[in-house]
Amino acid sequence: MRMVLGFIAAVIVIAVLGATSNALVNQGEMAAVGGQFSLGDRIGWIVHDITTFGPMLGVIMGVGLLIAFIVAGFVAQLAPGLRSIVYLVAGAVTVPVALYALGVAFPGGITPIASTRFMDGTIGLMIAGALAGLTYALIKRPA
Repeated sequence: MRMVLGFIAAVIVIAVLGATSNALVNQGEMAAVGGQFSLGDRIGWIVHDITTFGPMLGVIMGVGLLIAFIVAGFVAQLAPGLRSIVYLVAGAVTVPVALYALGVAFPGGITPIASTRFMDGTIGLMIAGALAGLTYALIKRPA
């Protein structure tokens, strides 16, 4: 049961934090070319991304996390003292692997996750993945 709850929590973490990161990076890029947004606009944009983009991101990254956590489970057995770190790294690595898979699925240079056209967008999403992995490790941890 802890495994399932941990996985659900991890998917929620990567969806919410990833969508937030996406909104912030996109806001920054638009501001760099002269876009001006009030605090209310910025918050509304973040909420919009969480509610509309977050579920799709959760599905995409959830598939990646599932695979990554299975592999991490085997690695964690070899290094039980590093368990949390193993899942943290697995969550972070999920992002570039999923982005690569999306690149294969959408050939021709299409990037379905706009913020990942920029390094800070990819790093933000990887931090969300790392925190998702850590969340999973902490919830899954035996009592």
